[in-house]
Amino acid sequence: MAERKFHLLEVDLTRGSSRVVDMTNDVKKFVGGRGLGAKILWDRVPKGADPLGPDNVLYFGVGPLTGLWGGVTNINVKSPLTLLHGETNMNGRFGAEMVRAGYESGLLVTGKANSPCYIYIKDDKVEIRDAKHLWGKLNQDCQYQLKNELRETLDDQNFQISSIGPAGEKLVRNADICHDFYHHGARLGTGAVMGSKNLKAVAIRGTRPAPYAASLNLMDMIREYYHRSVPYKASVRRWGHTVSMPERYYATVEGIKNKQLGWDPICDLSNPVLLEQRHKIWNDACAMCPAGCKVPYMRRDPPLGPVVGEMRHDNAGGWNANVMIPGFESQMYLSPLMDNWGIDSEDVSGVVAWMLECYQRGIVTKDDLGGLDLTWGNLEAISKLTRMIVYREGIGDILAEGFKFAPAKIGKGSEKYAMHGKGVAITSYEPRGSMVDAVGLAANPNGALHHWRFGYRNLMMDSLTACTFLTPSLDSAFGGWARWGTGALGNVAGWQWTEEDWQKTASRLVLMERIFALREGHVPERDDVLPERFFTETIYDKSGKPHILNKDQFFEHRKRAYLELGLGENGIPGRKLLTDVGLDFAIPSLDMVD
Repeated sequence: MAERKFHLLEVDLTRGSSRVVDMTNDVKKFVGGRGLGAKILWDRVPKGADPLGPDNVLYFGVGPLTGLWGGVTNINVKSPLTLLHGETNMNGRFGAEMVRAGYESGLLVTGKANSPCYIYIKDDKVEIRDAKHLWGKLNQDCQYQLKNELRETLDDQNFQISSIGPAGEKLVRNADICHDFYHHGARLGTGAVMGSKNLKAVAIRGTRPAPYAASLNLMDMIREYYHRSVPYKASVRRWGHTVSMPERYYATVEGIKNKQLGWDPICDLSNPVLLEQRHKIWNDACAMCPAGCKVPYMRRDPPLGPVVGEMRHDNAGGWNANVMIPGFESQMYLSPLMDNWGIDSEDVSGVVAWMLECYQRGIVTKDDLGGLDLTWGNLEAISKLTRMIVYREGIGDILAEGFKFAPAKIGKGSEKYAMHGKGVAITSYEPRGSMVDAVGLAANPNGALHHWRFGYRNLMMDSLTACTFLTPSLDSAFGGWARWGTGALGNVAGWQWTEEDWQKTASRLVLMERIFALREGHVPERDDVLPERFFTETIYDKSGKPHILNKDQFFEHRKRAYLELGLGENGIPGRKLLTDVGLDFAIPSLDMVD
């Protein structure tokens, strides 16, 4: 087949204009989504730019496989939470709609509007519209109202909408972006960047056929995958992500009581069977995904009901035992609350857990907290403190600045109990249970995000914008994920890649994120570390076995991981490596010495 073209829609909010850019050459080199986003940040965001200023960009990234193996949109910004590269995945149908509108490289938003607005996109028609009537609304209310408006004026109810809640409007540094109520681009403050641009929402509708629809070989690949992945689909479809939390508690790799414990009986209360029997409504799937791992629930009974939400590992794991909430029965109240406010549950739960420990130790008091009795597991107090963060009320105004800035402002020794890496809360994951997790959390150049772990898989999947959770079944169905990827790209884009091309591209994407961090002041030997608690305090698992990180071993494993990537022992790439993978343009900006 002929090589496919990839187009980017760029909307400049300052000028009130839009244009379409051919990105085919960059897509061949950086694939799309996360990889292309890192390159766009390098090219378009000046060194040292304020993440909440007009020089930052907001990139909704799609890739060659968007809408075929999961409907991922990868969002990229310079993060206001870390001041480094910020990226996050948002599942659902938003990305697939963008492809059908003709924007196979996504949407890039630049500048800042003078007043609240939303971006309207229907195929070639692109408008910046007034959103003053939507400003201040919760995500669910905003999306419901905007869908109704578009349906009434255009007789079209098929727009896909992404929006921010009050947290993004208030520039809370860990605010997120919400799509379809429970799909979220949650990590690293993307919602705050969207709010800084006075952008409340993006509504998109595509009516064109997908550019890969005519490929018979591609249809054969999809049928083969569906046929071979049945066992995986059945398990994931039933449980979604709720089963991962109790499994991780029993393996001592899930955080408990702000990382003070390795086990507590409260962990047994996170029971996915009871959640299914009492509250599950249905299963939902992203675009063209066979798994259907989204498991919405409803609780009708008091004191929490009625609430409707969807529990994912990332939006629930940071709460649960990490703040000593007694299981899913209570946790299910918090998830939709955070989703509606538009704040990253995983990060803000870490901030709240920090305050809970500070209250436990007398570092902060009731007076500091506006009268809250912030005891472990106190759902009402935890909810009220989070609301204070979202609306920047009282101490919440400080906590809304996130772990990069808030600990120094609170002071009084509170810094010791702030569990974070580079400003990102370490909540769901317990590093003392796994050296691989520990090194991956510490050495991710974007912050303590669990999905990096020095692997290429997530970077490639996030750049293709295929769902990372499908990689085990892709391995089994096609005899290796690289074989699947090169075959799929041949069918959808006309690229005749070898597995060597695949690996070289993966290396380029890993290094692209690292060099952006280095340009912005990241020093790996200084910054790729974990809080001292993990090296000095022993925790005990359910059987009484002790767990603690040995610092010498940690640094040895970190050095080994750097070397496996081709970096120096200091975590910095040399000129030859950057030249070999096609990133030599970065050499003058990094001032390296081989």
